Amino acid sequence: MNTDKIITIVVPTYNMEQYLNVCLESLLIKKGLDKLEVLVINDGSTDRSSAIAHEYEKAYPGTFKVIDKENGNYGSCVNKGLSVATGKYIKVLDADDSMETEHFERFVSFLSKTDADLVLSDFAVVDTDRVVRKVIRYNLGGAGLFNMDEVCRTDTFKNMQMHAVAYRRENLLKLGYQQTEGISYTDQEWIFMPMITVKTVARFGEYVYKYMVGRAGQTVDPAVKLKSIWHTLRCAADMVAGYECHKEELADTPVQEYLYARLIPMVKEVYVFSLTHYGEQTRTLLTEFDDELKRLSTDIYHLIGSREVSSFMGFEYINYWRRHKTANPFVIRILSKAYLAMIKMKQAGRKEDEMAVPVSF
Repeated sequence: MNTDKIITIVVPTYNMEQYLNVCLESLLIKKGLDKLEVLVINDGSTDRSSAIAHEYEKAYPGTFKVIDKENGNYGSCVNKGLSVATGKYIKVLDADDSMETEHFERFVSFLSKTDADLVLSDFAVVDTDRVVRKVIRYNLGGAGLFNMDEVCRTDTFKNMQMHAVAYRRENLLKLGYQQTEGISYTDQEWIFMPMITVKTVARFGEYVYKYMVGRAGQTVDPAVKLKSIWHTLRCAADMVAGYECHKEELADTPVQEYLYARLIPMVKEVYVFSLTHYGEQTRTLLTEFDDELKRLSTDIYHLIGSREVSSFMGFEYINYWRRHKTANPFVIRILSKAYLAMIKMKQAGRKEDEMAVPVSF
């Protein structure tokens, strides 16, 4: 493949034969295809995913490349893609999602004219029929190149999702970025530690990514998430460890504020989701996570249990669990669901924010 690529799109793929054609077809831009690199990372699929991807590689050998590997889950696909990518920028596209082709063509052209460390683009939420239901916009105010220290303090930036970002690949290599392997739910890592490499931000003012919701078996499905709850706990612990590793060098900086704003709600969600679905297995896993969190960061450990972060009408809900881990699981679930209902009522009472991230417990 050519080495003068503007952007590499990494497509983690596992048993996605039903969706992969739409995904890859959406990348076939009319102008600038020679500047595009698409790496389909086939993660040990047992269906026709690899065969479908190889059809595109055969038809467009200068753009598409298929990497077949043993199953290692989502993070291993991102890591493999990053290790072989050649594009100036890198972006992840899930195999059940797609791009808005015309907008994506203009996006590639936009990237060839910018030199930012991070390029944000809006994204659309679509249903299983690919009908656009909502567009999430990242209006940073004005146009041009933005200073990371300024924009990362904004709510718009703090509520960012992975579908919006394209990084300068060189920055991630210098950081030695590695996503946790062997588990799902590592997409939050993609918009966490890499941000410490960002000094400048550019925004492309149209939606590019089309994020599909409603598909059976998606990792955001609560039933799926419950079966893989240890994945979420592992990811959260690794993010805490990464934060603690760089905490001193980031002390009192806007980027530290951004990382903190992402980390605390995620760690709190670990507790709320786990306790809402409390049982013998969940008790063991959450207890192990709680002990590990205390070892990794006593500051975050105590903050998560405080009234400031997890107060239920003045009642320190998570600290109660910490003192009563052997309590009847039914009691813990009732307390947790009441707490969650209170959170949702507070959210419903606020004016709806276009950039608000929905509660996903």
